[in-house]
Amino acid sequence: MGYAIDRLNAKDGKGMSLLKKEMSIQASEQFEEVNRLEPIYKGEEIILDPYAKITSIWGSLAEAYLNKKQTDSALWAFKEGKKRGGFIEPVLSYNRQLLNNCSENAILITYGDIVTIPIWYLQTVEKYRLDVTVVDANLINTIWYPKYLKSERNLNLSYDKAALDTIEYVQWKTLEINISNEKNKNEKLTWLLKPTYLDNYILKGDRILLDIFKQNFFSRDIYFNSNSDTSYNLYLDKYFIDEGLLDKVSLLSNSNKLENLRKFNIDNLNPHDIIKSITGRQLLEGYRWAYLSMIANLIESNNYRTAKELLNEMTLKFSPEIFPYFSEQEKQYVKQIGDVIDQN
Repeated sequence: MGYAIDRLNAKDGKGMSLLKKEMSIQASEQFEEVNRLEPIYKGEEIILDPYAKITSIWGSLAEAYLNKKQTDSALWAFKEGKKRGGFIEPVLSYNRQLLNNCSENAILITYGDIVTIPIWYLQTVEKYRLDVTVVDANLINTIWYPKYLKSERNLNLSYDKAALDTIEYVQWKTLEINISNEKNKNEKLTWLLKPTYLDNYILKGDRILLDIFKQNFFSRDIYFNSNSDTSYNLYLDKYFIDEGLLDKVSLLSNSNKLENLRKFNIDNLNPHDIIKSITGRQLLEGYRWAYLSMIANLIESNNYRTAKELLNEMTLKFSPEIFPYFSEQEKQYVKQIGDVIDQN
């Protein structure tokens, strides 16, 4: 019922700017009842569990208010969403650490409500890392969101408002893209941009994202949240540097991933809060997989000593007793990694 009401309120991100408060409340109440009946949720997920869906409902309403420059109403919506069971601390904590993974004045390209919307909360309510411009790769396909980013979120775009109203998808064949540093012509970001849709097109959001790189790459660091898909990272993955929770687009090969890993923690989280949300637990798995990714690279380079140190560090920091493995397969994978290290 909650999903049905929410879908009637806005079918997708295109309608987010027109959300109605009354319907948001009605949708939220359905998920609140589920959480009351089953505080540690183990039921069905339709993309998001009830805790995360409450976050999405109220965060979307808050963003609709922000788009209308109604800041007080946006603050009310964010705080109301938290009061009703959304914006749980494990998710906020993860996204604080994700923002901390960004350099000063960076652009962070995200995908999915469970990352984007809690960051909106942190920046609006807690005034946390306002220097970072967050770009949701799904919402940039809408009419309202790119204009909001340009006017309210310090994002340099070459398109004016009229162009942002009319830009559409276009037919596309694989093309070499070159972006030069105006201050140093020897520095170039060069790659092949393939079609992103049906092998024949690039979408409106792809064109805007390409413009973001053209206008900002050599003046601001740009990140994608880890494991981004080529359908929205413009096939830039050959330039990705793994920095823990994020991939940084860079012409350089250096990385401070180890330093970043050692900053990640769940020290201040309530164990009950960690396990009550399926979606929240999936998000927190990002910590373990950041460690496991680096451990796998160390094993590949025969650096078993450092790999073992990191595996022990990961197990201590993210103890399965406090933060259970999400699946038996994950548990077995960690065991297999440990066995490989011990055998060498």
